[in-house]
Amino acid sequence: MSAHDAVDHHGDDDHHHHEHRLRPEDWPSEPMVGTASAGKVGMWWFLLSDALMFAGFLLAYGISRGGSKIWACTEELVEAGKCLAPVCSDFALGLGAECLENGRFAEEPALGINFTAGLTFLLICSSVTMVLALSYCKEGDRKNTVKYLAFTTVGGMLFLCGQWYEYFGLFGFPGLIESGLTFGHSAYATTFFLITSFHGMHVFSGVVYLSITTFLASRGRYDDGYTSEVEILGLFWHFVDLVWILVFTLIYLVPSEHGV
Repeated sequence: MSAHDAVDHHGDDDHHHHEHRLRPEDWPSEPMVGTASAGKVGMWWFLLSDALMFAGFLLAYGISRGGSKIWACTEELVEAGKCLAPVCSDFALGLGAECLENGRFAEEPALGINFTAGLTFLLICSSVTMVLALSYCKEGDRKNTVKYLAFTTVGGMLFLCGQWYEYFGLFGFPGLIESGLTFGHSAYATTFFLITSFHGMHVFSGVVYLSITTFLASRGRYDDGYTSEVEILGLFWHFVDLVWILVFTLIYLVPSEHGV
């Protein structure tokens, strides 16, 4: 084989390699999904099933909370005499409630709304940096694509650190668990940890996903205009952020009958 033939053969290989990495505007149209790529359609289906799972958790939370006369037995309610039960019923014990001899439920800490509001704002900012990363990726700007993907990754990592602090405490400051909010102790505690930790696993998955994509972007994987993978990542990350806004609103901000 001559050198010229080898070059032609190599060129054919490159051409064949890029045939499967079309720009979004070059994707063929399909009657059911238009020009959406297979990866994007798959992500939408995954997010739909995931949304149903979150909806189930939040619906169960709403029903449980709506049917409770006292949702969180905080120190304020104890002092106001609203956390006293006539007897320590078997039903209460079946729900994991810890009752004292006088029928009073054990105190549980209130959630730190201000701190979690800061985490929520951080997560919203990470959605903005994700949008910028995709925008620069479409422009073929590798440097800024990597930079804003890295910002998004750091935002997710800081959110996870904040959630760890909320659960377990840090630097001598007690977390919710040490303060008396433990899984299985009450419906209030159990639903809180179940829903927020389930979301936390999504954030962790997103951070791993972001880290891999950032590395690939730094190696020039998307320099040829193939932005589909970054766009699909954006769909997942925006979903995680949107779900957290719902979780934050329902679990932290909606007051109970007694203002807790």
